[in-house]
Amino acid sequence: MTSEAPETPARGTRPRNRREITLQVATELFYRRGYPRVGMSDIAEATNVGASAIYRHFSSKAELLDSALRAGLARYTEVIAEGSAVEGDAGERLSSVLRLLADSAVELRRHGVLWQRDARNLPADDQRALREILSTTAADLSGIVRAARPELDDAQADALAWFTLGALVSIGFHSQQLPQPDFDDLLFDIVTRVVATPLPQESTHAAQVEDAPAPESRRDNLITVATALFAVRGFAATGIDEIGDAAGIAGPSVYSHFASKQAILAAAIERAAALLRGRTDVILETDEPAEAKLGHLVDSFVSTANRDRFVIGTLISEMDQLDAEDRERAREEQRRFIDDWVGLLQQITGVDPVSARIRVQAVLLAVNDAMQTPHLRSQPGFEQTLSLIAKTALEIPITESRQLLLP
Repeated sequence: MTSEAPETPARGTRPRNRREITLQVATELFYRRGYPRVGMSDIAEATNVGASAIYRHFSSKAELLDSALRAGLARYTEVIAEGSAVEGDAGERLSSVLRLLADSAVELRRHGVLWQRDARNLPADDQRALREILSTTAADLSGIVRAARPELDDAQADALAWFTLGALVSIGFHSQQLPQPDFDDLLFDIVTRVVATPLPQESTHAAQVEDAPAPESRRDNLITVATALFAVRGFAATGIDEIGDAAGIAGPSVYSHFASKQAILAAAIERAAALLRGRTDVILETDEPAEAKLGHLVDSFVSTANRDRFVIGTLISEMDQLDAEDRERAREEQRRFIDDWVGLLQQITGVDPVSARIRVQAVLLAVNDAMQTPHLRSQPGFEQTLSLIAKTALEIPITESRQLLLP
């Protein structure tokens, strides 16, 4: 399936599906430009109507975003219900659900990005309602996983379900392409490996206790509090005064340390890149085989994504807010980081570079997504669980692994 918006009708016509056309065009614009950069006039222009025609169907831009997100979530619900209704045993039903989800991923490519990047622009009540729908969807998938793998406990099946959804959503954050059905088959393989991850029947790890943060300079503290605000509210919705309040200083005093809010963002993203790069270089410089190096990179990234989740989240979701020079520098650093993983994965599997990159980015973005989900992050031993899932998705050999659903 494709995710292209339908051809817009000529100006002056009154198609019966005007609401659907408007919603799909708005979804495309939100995806490509980001919600804060799209106005109702932009949507009206793209659909060849006046703004008043848009308001006959949607009362506000927020309602359009909310409707787009609900449409995407509804499609996930439909796919899961369709797959779970097939005849066969629990394993066959799970495989059917995963196949349908993989085949629908391109169609839903935009919706996942809108959820992770733009939903925070909605009113709090709307965000809560959408989270409840998403949680129900994940619970439905978790139940199907648990039926196929009764040895798992509820928390383990839940983690596998959320990672599966995160891996599918990942393709909206990059432009990698494969011919179909090769793309669908690759996604199906990734999520099949995810739900087949061999997990211990009982966690032997205590709940993660985060270390108290080290004392910071005023400048570093501003980066820390701003990054948390950007991750929760979004860059566009966060003001200098809010950053100052969170840091315990007056808003104008922020300018003693940074020339602009954008300069704070650039410093935050530079901090994220430095965190990842420093640990990666140490691992790559060892004489260990590719499997061991990639396994260590997974463990390091999971640990970093947990301890510095706001920083990593900001690196992924707010890069487009940088000016051109800073954005290109950050993207080059991000490409270099991913290239290291891709190179190791190719050494292990011999797969082509595009397929390797799609698999790596599915893992990186699903890890980050899981760490942004509080109920998952609070589970005992979740870092270890997440590392096991990520390694299985990357085809890194795991001791005493079981084949389960793996082909």
